[in-house]
Amino acid sequence: MKKLLSVVLALTLVLSLAACGGGNKGEKITLYEDTWEGENVKLAVDFYYPEGADITLEGDEEYPNWIDMKYNSKNITIGPALFEDTTFDANKEYAKENEDTYEEFELNGYDCYAYEDFGGYCIYVHLEEVSETTDRYLVINTETIDYSKDGTPEDKAQYEDEDIKKIVDSFEYRGVVEYPEEEEKTEK
Repeated sequence: MKKLLSVVLALTLVLSLAACGGGNKGEKITLYEDTWEGENVKLAVDFYYPEGADITLEGDEEYPNWIDMKYNSKNITIGPALFEDTTFDANKEYAKENEDTYEEFELNGYDCYAYEDFGGYCIYVHLEEVSETTDRYLVINTETIDYSKDGTPEDKAQYEDEDIKKIVDSFEYRGVVEYPEEEEKTEK
């Protein structure tokens, strides 16, 4: 009887953890970028950040392809921007030749390159090739909000901060989507 009760309790615990587990990724912000594929469609990428985190969002409604997520208690801004243009390869070659901290890696299955830049960290994520000359990519910058505060990590250490890394790594590229009506757009 005790074994049966133990098994039932263990099963209940496992099921309750599974039910609560993956459902809530946190607050979502969506970036949109123009694409040559049509008038009522855009590229879309989602980022998630913890509910209740001390984060202020700053962006411009005219340019929904970028946002600044200011993680105030960390004194670090995460600034993602979404692009469809011809500069990815040129930027990569320039960085490879001129940035001492240049490195390549994968992030969420996408090829990336990154380098330290003005006390922050700059990551270029290659999402997809549209043609020989055009790419879709994401640029994610981290930088210090207030340089007068002591103790803020610099350079790559900003990205390596567990909370910052979780937000940066949370992105989900959705590709080309129908652009939502005004009232459905993500609030900034």
